[in-house]
Amino acid sequence: MENAYRRLSKAYGYPESKYLPKILEMCLSKQEAQFLLYLPGTVEEVAIESHIELPGAELLLRELFNKGFIFYGSIEGARRYALVNSLLTSITINKWSDQFGKGFFDLCDRMADEEESLAFDEEGYESRVIPVQKAIEPGTEILPYERVTQIIEQAETIAVMRCVCRTIGRRCNNPVETCLALNEEAKYVLERGVGKELTKEEALSTLNMCEDVGLVHQVANASHGPHGMPWICNCCACCCVYLRAQITLGRKYAAVKSRYTAVVNPELCNECGLCGERCNFGALEIVNSKPAIDNEKCFGCGLCASKCPTNAIRLIQVREPEHIPVREAESLFFSV
Repeated sequence: MENAYRRLSKAYGYPESKYLPKILEMCLSKQEAQFLLYLPGTVEEVAIESHIELPGAELLLRELFNKGFIFYGSIEGARRYALVNSLLTSITINKWSDQFGKGFFDLCDRMADEEESLAFDEEGYESRVIPVQKAIEPGTEILPYERVTQIIEQAETIAVMRCVCRTIGRRCNNPVETCLALNEEAKYVLERGVGKELTKEEALSTLNMCEDVGLVHQVANASHGPHGMPWICNCCACCCVYLRAQITLGRKYAAVKSRYTAVVNPELCNECGLCGERCNFGALEIVNSKPAIDNEKCFGCGLCASKCPTNAIRLIQVREPEHIPVREAESLFFSV
Protein backbone atom coordinates (compact mmCIF):
# COMPACT_ATOMS: atom_id res chain seq x y z
CA MET A 1 0.00 0.00 0.00
CA GLU A 2 1.28 3.45 -0.96
CA ASN A 3 2.19 5.77 1.87
CA ALA A 4 0.48 9.11 2.42
CA TYR A 5 3.29 11.13 0.83
CA ARG A 6 3.11 9.19 -2.45
CA ARG A 7 -0.69 9.48 -2.51
CA LEU A 8 -0.47 13.19 -1.76
CA SER A 9 2.04 13.64 -4.57
CA LYS A 10 -0.59 12.17 -6.91
CA ALA A 11 -3.22 14.53 -5.49
CA TYR A 12 -0.97 17.50 -6.31
CA GLY A 13 -0.72 16.27 -9.90
CA TYR A 14 2.63 14.44 -9.87
CA PRO A 15 1.82 10.71 -9.66
CA GLU A 16 5.25 9.60 -10.91
CA SER A 17 7.39 12.25 -9.21
CA LYS A 18 10.78 11.15 -7.92
CA TYR A 19 11.10 14.26 -5.79
CA LEU A 20 7.75 15.46 -4.47
CA PRO A 21 7.16 12.61 -1.98
CA LYS A 22 10.57 13.37 -0.44
CA ILE A 23 9.77 17.10 -0.33
CA LEU A 24 6.43 16.41 1.32
CA GLU A 25 8.00 14.10 3.89
CA MET A 26 10.42 16.87 4.89
CA CYS A 27 7.59 19.37 5.32
CA LEU A 28 4.69 17.38 6.73
CA SER A 29 4.01 14.91 9.49
CA LYS A 30 2.20 11.73 8.47
CA GLN A 31 -0.93 13.08 10.15
CA GLU A 32 -0.76 16.30 8.12
CA ALA A 33 -0.16 14.44 4.87
CA GLN A 34 -3.07 12.10 5.54
CA PHE A 35 -5.29 15.04 6.53
CA LEU A 36 -4.61 16.83 3.22
CA LEU A 37 -5.91 13.80 1.33
CA TYR A 38 -9.41 14.55 2.59
CA LEU A 39 -9.56 17.83 0.66
CA PRO A 40 -11.37 19.51 -0.96
CA GLY A 41 -14.13 20.30 1.45
CA THR A 42 -15.44 22.55 4.19
CA VAL A 43 -13.90 22.32 7.65
CA GLU A 44 -16.95 20.36 8.81
CA GLU A 45 -16.67 17.89 5.93
CA VAL A 46 -12.94 17.41 6.44
CA ALA A 47 -13.37 16.97 10.19
CA ILE A 48 -15.93 14.19 9.65
CA GLU A 49 -13.84 12.42 6.98
CA SER A 50 -10.63 12.61 9.01
CA HIS A 51 -12.27 11.73 12.34
CA ILE A 52 -10.73 14.82 13.93
CA GLU A 53 -12.78 17.07 16.19
CA LEU A 54 -13.78 20.37 14.64
CA PRO A 55 -11.37 22.62 16.60
CA GLY A 56 -8.46 20.35 15.68
CA ALA A 57 -9.45 20.33 12.02
CA GLU A 58 -9.72 24.13 12.03
CA LEU A 59 -6.24 24.43 13.54
CA LEU A 60 -4.72 22.04 11.01
CA LEU A 61 -6.32 23.86 8.07
CA ARG A 62 -5.01 27.21 9.32
CA GLU A 63 -1.48 25.84 9.79
CA LEU A 64 -1.46 24.18 6.37
CA PHE A 65 -2.81 27.35 4.78
CA ASN A 66 -0.04 29.41 6.36
CA LYS A 67 2.58 26.90 5.22
CA GLY A 68 1.28 27.13 1.64
CA PHE A 69 -0.24 23.71 1.04
CA ILE A 70 -3.86 24.81 0.64
CA PHE A 71 -6.07 27.75 -0.25
CA TYR A 72 -9.71 28.48 0.39
CA GLY A 73 -12.60 30.10 -1.40
CA SER A 74 -16.24 30.80 -0.71
CA ILE A 75 -18.84 28.72 -2.56
CA GLU A 76 -22.49 29.47 -1.82
CA GLY A 77 -21.47 31.17 1.39
CA ALA A 78 -19.41 28.26 2.70
CA ARG A 79 -15.62 28.35 2.97
CA ARG A 80 -14.12 25.40 1.10
CA TYR A 81 -10.48 24.34 1.23
CA ALA A 82 -8.46 22.75 -1.58
CA LEU A 83 -4.87 21.93 -2.51
CA VAL A 84 -2.89 24.75 -4.14
CA ASN A 85 -2.16 24.59 -7.87
CA SER A 86 1.58 25.22 -7.77
CA LEU A 87 2.97 23.68 -4.62
CA LEU A 88 6.66 24.56 -5.04
CA THR A 89 5.77 28.20 -5.60
CA SER A 90 3.47 28.33 -2.59
CA ILE A 91 5.73 26.64 -0.04
CA THR A 92 9.01 28.33 -0.99
CA ILE A 93 7.99 32.01 -1.08
CA ASN A 94 8.23 32.19 2.72
CA LYS A 95 11.12 31.75 5.13
CA TRP A 96 9.42 28.75 6.74
CA SER A 97 10.99 26.40 4.18
CA ASP A 98 14.52 27.71 4.85
CA GLN A 99 14.78 25.47 7.91
CA PHE A 100 15.17 22.42 5.66
CA GLY A 101 18.40 23.72 4.15
CA LYS A 102 20.23 23.08 0.90
CA GLY A 103 18.99 19.51 0.45
CA PHE A 104 15.39 20.71 0.36
CA PHE A 105 16.05 23.34 -2.29
CA ASP A 106 18.12 20.90 -4.34
CA LEU A 107 15.11 18.57 -4.48
CA CYS A 108 12.84 21.46 -5.47
CA ASP A 109 15.29 22.54 -8.18
CA ARG A 110 15.46 19.06 -9.69
CA MET A 111 11.69 18.75 -9.60
CA ALA A 112 11.31 22.11 -11.36
CA ASP A 113 13.78 21.16 -14.09
CA GLU A 114 12.87 17.53 -14.63
CA GLU A 115 9.15 17.40 -13.85
CA GLU A 116 7.40 20.78 -13.65
CA SER A 117 8.99 21.95 -16.90
CA LEU A 118 7.31 19.09 -18.81
CA ALA A 119 4.11 21.15 -18.75
CA PHE A 120 5.82 23.60 -21.09
CA ASP A 121 5.80 21.06 -23.92
CA GLU A 122 2.16 22.06 -24.43
CA GLU A 123 0.61 25.44 -25.13
CA GLY A 124 -1.40 27.24 -22.47
CA TYR A 125 0.94 27.30 -19.46
CA GLU A 126 3.49 29.82 -20.65
CA SER A 127 4.54 33.24 -19.41
CA ARG A 128 5.02 36.25 -21.68
CA VAL A 129 7.86 38.73 -21.68
CA ILE A 130 6.64 42.27 -21.15
CA PRO A 131 8.84 45.08 -22.49
CA VAL A 132 10.58 47.89 -20.67
CA GLN A 133 8.28 50.73 -21.73
CA LYS A 134 10.93 53.40 -22.15
CA ALA A 135 12.76 51.15 -24.63
CA ILE A 136 9.86 51.13 -27.10
CA GLU A 137 10.11 53.41 -30.12
CA PRO A 138 7.95 56.51 -29.49
CA GLY A 139 4.58 56.34 -31.21
CA THR A 140 4.50 52.53 -31.21
CA GLU A 141 1.28 50.79 -30.14
CA ILE A 142 1.36 49.39 -26.58
CA LEU A 143 -1.62 47.34 -25.40
CA PRO A 144 -2.93 47.71 -21.82
CA TYR A 145 -1.85 44.19 -20.83
CA GLU A 146 1.73 44.76 -22.04
CA ARG A 147 2.11 48.18 -20.42
CA VAL A 148 3.57 47.53 -16.99
CA THR A 149 2.60 50.94 -15.57
CA GLN A 150 -1.04 50.39 -16.53
CA ILE A 151 -1.11 46.92 -14.96
CA ILE A 152 0.15 48.46 -11.72
CA GLU A 153 -2.22 51.42 -11.93
CA GLN A 154 -5.25 49.14 -12.32
CA ALA A 155 -4.27 46.85 -9.43
CA GLU A 156 -6.31 47.19 -6.24
CA THR A 157 -3.78 45.41 -4.00
CA ILE A 158 -0.05 44.86 -4.58
CA ALA A 159 2.42 42.77 -2.62
CA VAL A 160 6.08 41.95 -3.15
CA MET A 161 7.30 38.45 -2.31
CA ARG A 162 10.54 36.63 -2.77
CA CYS A 163 11.32 35.06 -6.12
CA VAL A 164 10.70 31.32 -5.93
CA CYS A 165 13.02 30.57 -8.84
CA ARG A 166 16.08 32.31 -7.35
CA THR A 167 15.25 30.92 -3.91
CA ILE A 168 15.31 27.40 -5.35
CA GLY A 169 17.92 27.78 -8.11
CA ARG A 170 20.55 29.93 -6.35
CA ARG A 171 22.51 30.36 -9.59
CA CYS A 172 23.06 34.12 -9.38
CA ASN A 173 23.30 37.03 -6.97
CA ASN A 174 20.33 38.99 -8.29
CA PRO A 175 17.84 40.46 -5.79
CA VAL A 176 15.26 38.01 -4.43
CA GLU A 177 12.45 40.23 -3.08
CA THR A 178 11.24 41.07 -6.58
CA CYS A 179 8.05 39.22 -7.54
CA LEU A 180 4.82 41.22 -7.49
CA ALA A 181 1.49 39.63 -6.62
CA LEU A 182 -1.56 41.64 -7.66
CA ASN A 183 -5.20 41.78 -6.61
CA GLU A 184 -6.54 38.43 -5.28
CA GLU A 185 -3.06 36.94 -5.55
CA ALA A 186 -1.70 39.75 -3.37
CA LYS A 187 -4.44 39.23 -0.78
CA TYR A 188 -3.48 35.55 -0.53
CA VAL A 189 0.20 36.43 -0.08
CA LEU A 190 -0.55 39.06 2.54
CA GLU A 191 -2.96 36.84 4.50
CA ARG A 192 -0.27 34.18 4.70
CA GLY A 193 2.27 36.78 5.82
CA VAL A 194 4.74 35.90 3.08
CA GLY A 195 4.82 39.27 1.34
CA LYS A 196 4.85 42.99 1.99
CA GLU A 197 2.10 45.29 0.76
CA LEU A 198 3.30 48.01 -1.61
CA THR A 199 1.85 51.29 -2.79
CA LYS A 200 1.70 51.76 -6.55
CA GLU A 201 4.68 54.10 -6.34
CA GLU A 202 6.67 51.47 -4.42
CA ALA A 203 5.71 48.81 -6.95
CA LEU A 204 6.92 50.96 -9.84
CA SER A 205 10.13 51.65 -7.94
CA THR A 206 10.65 47.90 -7.52
CA LEU A 207 10.13 47.37 -11.25
CA ASN A 208 12.61 50.15 -12.05
CA MET A 209 15.17 48.54 -9.75
CA CYS A 210 14.67 45.22 -11.52
CA GLU A 211 15.18 46.87 -14.91
CA ASP A 212 18.35 48.52 -13.66
CA VAL A 213 19.93 45.22 -12.58
CA GLY A 214 18.86 43.45 -15.78
CA LEU A 215 15.84 41.34 -14.80
CA VAL A 216 13.19 40.50 -17.39
CA HIS A 217 9.55 41.44 -16.70
CA GLN A 218 7.10 38.57 -17.26
CA VAL A 219 3.34 38.15 -16.86
CA ALA A 220 0.87 35.40 -17.63
CA ASN A 221 0.41 34.97 -21.39
CA ALA A 222 -3.15 36.24 -21.43
CA SER A 223 -5.11 39.36 -22.22
CA HIS A 224 -7.02 39.67 -18.97
CA GLY A 225 -7.97 38.05 -15.68
CA PRO A 226 -11.10 37.96 -13.53
CA HIS A 227 -9.44 40.44 -11.17
CA GLY A 228 -6.82 41.87 -13.52
CA MET A 229 -3.34 40.50 -14.10
CA PRO A 230 -2.44 38.32 -11.08
CA TRP A 231 1.36 38.68 -11.09
CA ILE A 232 4.45 40.33 -12.52
CA CYS A 233 7.70 38.40 -12.16
CA ASN A 234 11.19 39.83 -12.64
CA CYS A 235 13.35 37.08 -14.00
CA CYS A 236 16.86 35.91 -14.78
CA ALA A 237 17.56 33.32 -17.46
CA CYS A 238 19.64 31.14 -15.13
CA CYS A 239 16.97 30.51 -12.46
CA CYS A 240 13.52 31.41 -13.82
CA VAL A 241 11.37 28.32 -14.28
CA TYR A 242 10.02 29.80 -17.54
CA LEU A 243 13.16 31.27 -19.09
CA ARG A 244 15.38 28.40 -17.97
CA ALA A 245 12.92 25.87 -19.40
CA GLN A 246 12.83 27.74 -22.72
CA ILE A 247 16.51 28.62 -23.14
CA THR A 248 18.37 25.86 -21.31
CA LEU A 249 15.97 22.90 -21.27
CA GLY A 250 14.45 23.44 -24.72
CA ARG A 251 10.79 23.49 -23.68
CA LYS A 252 8.83 24.90 -26.61
CA TYR A 253 6.03 26.72 -24.79
CA ALA A 254 7.64 27.98 -21.58
CA ALA A 255 8.08 31.66 -22.39
CA VAL A 256 6.58 33.73 -25.17
CA LYS A 257 8.19 36.73 -26.82
CA SER A 258 6.74 40.21 -26.50
CA ARG A 259 5.31 41.83 -29.62
CA TYR A 260 8.56 43.74 -30.11
CA THR A 261 12.13 43.17 -31.16
CA ALA A 262 15.29 45.22 -30.73
CA VAL A 263 16.87 47.14 -33.61
CA VAL A 264 20.21 48.95 -33.69
CA ASN A 265 21.16 52.29 -35.19
CA PRO A 266 24.91 51.73 -35.67
CA GLU A 267 25.53 55.43 -36.31
CA LEU A 268 24.48 56.24 -32.72
CA CYS A 269 26.42 53.39 -31.12
CA ASN A 270 29.45 54.40 -29.04
CA GLU A 271 30.69 50.78 -28.84
CA CYS A 272 30.43 50.53 -25.03
CA GLY A 273 29.25 46.89 -25.11
CA LEU A 274 26.75 47.31 -22.26
CA CYS A 275 23.86 45.98 -24.34
CA GLY A 276 25.58 42.62 -24.80
CA GLU A 277 26.10 42.27 -21.06
CA ARG A 278 22.40 42.87 -20.37
CA CYS A 279 20.90 40.37 -22.85
CA ASN A 280 19.43 37.31 -21.08
CA PHE A 281 18.65 35.46 -24.31
CA GLY A 282 21.98 35.29 -26.14
CA ALA A 283 20.38 37.36 -28.88
CA LEU A 284 23.03 40.05 -29.07
CA GLU A 285 26.69 39.80 -29.98
CA ILE A 286 29.30 42.38 -30.79
CA VAL A 287 30.46 42.29 -34.42
CA ASN A 288 33.17 44.73 -35.50
CA SER A 289 32.61 46.61 -32.21
CA LYS A 290 28.89 47.07 -32.96
CA PRO A 291 25.90 45.14 -31.56
CA ALA A 292 24.24 42.65 -33.90
CA ILE A 293 20.81 41.25 -32.94
CA ASP A 294 19.56 37.77 -33.75
CA ASN A 295 15.82 38.33 -34.13
CA GLU A 296 15.10 34.62 -33.74
CA LYS A 297 16.55 34.73 -30.24
CA CYS A 298 15.38 38.23 -29.23
CA PHE A 299 12.38 38.17 -26.87
CA GLY A 300 11.79 41.93 -26.99
CA CYS A 301 12.37 42.61 -23.29
CA GLY A 302 14.11 45.93 -23.92
CA LEU A 303 16.87 45.54 -21.33
CA CYS A 304 19.56 46.11 -23.95
CA ALA A 305 17.93 49.39 -24.95
CA SER A 306 16.97 50.68 -21.51
CA LYS A 307 20.56 51.37 -20.46
CA CYS A 308 22.00 52.37 -23.83
CA PRO A 309 23.72 55.73 -23.19
CA THR A 310 23.21 56.93 -26.78
CA ASN A 311 19.74 55.46 -27.50
CA ALA A 312 21.25 53.39 -30.29
CA ILE A 313 18.86 50.48 -29.60
CA ARG A 314 15.08 50.68 -29.60
CA LEU A 315 12.18 48.23 -29.60
CA ILE A 316 9.91 48.13 -32.63
CA GLN A 317 6.63 46.25 -33.04
CA VAL A 318 6.91 43.10 -35.17
CA ARG A 319 3.81 41.14 -34.05
CA GLU A 320 0.12 42.00 -34.20
CA PRO A 321 -2.20 42.09 -31.15
CA GLU A 322 -3.36 38.56 -32.02
CA HIS A 323 0.03 37.37 -30.79
CA ILE A 324 -1.40 37.60 -27.25
CA PRO A 325 -4.21 35.06 -26.70
CA VAL A 326 -7.60 36.31 -25.54
CA ARG A 327 -7.93 34.29 -22.35
CA GLU A 328 -7.86 34.70 -18.60
CA ALA A 329 -4.55 34.78 -16.79
CA GLU A 330 -3.98 31.87 -14.43
CA SER A 331 -3.15 32.33 -10.77
CA LEU A 332 0.20 31.11 -9.49
CA PHE A 333 -1.50 29.50 -6.52
CA PHE A 334 -5.19 28.73 -6.89
CA SER A 335 -8.18 28.42 -9.18
CA VAL A 336 -10.15 31.65 -9.22
